[in-house]
Amino acid sequence: MNRQLNISVLLIFLLLSNLALAQYDLNIYGGGQTVLNSYNDLKVGKTEDKQISVQFRRFYGTPSPSKWKLTVRLLDDYYSGNYMVPADMSTLSTNKQGGNFNQLAFSVVGRDLPLSKYQESTIVESTTPLPEGNYYTLNFDLTIRGGSHLLTIPNGTYLNTYEFSLYDTSSGRDQLLMRKTSPSGVARFQLNYVGNHGDQLAELRNGANEFIFNFDSPDDIAKGKTITINNALFIKSYQGHQVLVKTADNMMYNNTMSNSLPVSILRLKATLNSFEGANPSDARDVKVFGPIALSGNEQVLTSFPKWSQSMSYNLELSIPPNQKELQQASGRYETYLYFVIVPN
Repeated sequence: MNRQLNISVLLIFLLLSNLALAQYDLNIYGGGQTVLNSYNDLKVGKTEDKQISVQFRRFYGTPSPSKWKLTVRLLDDYYSGNYMVPADMSTLSTNKQGGNFNQLAFSVVGRDLPLSKYQESTIVESTTPLPEGNYYTLNFDLTIRGGSHLLTIPNGTYLNTYEFSLYDTSSGRDQLLMRKTSPSGVARFQLNYVGNHGDQLAELRNGANEFIFNFDSPDDIAKGKTITINNALFIKSYQGHQVLVKTADNMMYNNTMSNSLPVSILRLKATLNSFEGANPSDARDVKVFGPIALSGNEQVLTSFPKWSQSMSYNLELSIPPNQKELQQASGRYETYLYFVIVPN
């Protein structure tokens, strides 16, 4: 008897909940996809206008909440096969040239909203009554941020899915009125960079994926330290190219984040180790620049104007003697170093 009563109450609750959700309507329409096709696009990022549109309304006879909001999040990171770009490397911004934003009086409209797969971003929070019968149509631009996350992945179309939620916030709490997800892959962008076409590779070998400097005494600081790894950087490119190098940031921080060191105290030098090409004498056209004081900005490490089968470089990373920045430093400091092939 008790079990039947509980089931009946549950069914009535679900029926009432579905009835409440049916009083509102929310639709999502995908637009185009941004195509990043230059090195500058990969560094800086790019925006697709009206990449996503949202329509919402209340049905006739349904009272409007005195205050409401619309939120957005992504269901996952962007994927193309096994390659990934984090969701938080994208933002959504309002496109005031299309839609009904001008009708949303007494509203707070978000700009450059950070997208996340973990939490929602509020697009609009308003006391303007929800439209009855007719739709509000809002358009949004999708921006993909540039940086190392784009420079280290291959060409392809990277896909994701939006989730939009409409809430009644009149009581000070979020009461869900309607939630919709876009079709899979509507949130998307494409990499079509010429430097990613063809058979090419930048690969660290012989343990060159990690350089560890240990400074145990003032004498170490006075003398400086150098680490050399032979045959450390392997390059394969189908055309004339440059190899650029940059760090993840201009500063590296200790593990407690209480102190920092400029990456410029590190010096990088490359020397040609091996060369394979149609004409071995072309090796004399390989140019090597440095030693380079490292920076968060790209710098040319090597260049070659022709085709070659492959080449490899020895890498020497050093901290010169008597760097004053090391005098008060303590703990472990880290940064990432990126090597990027770009066509001449």
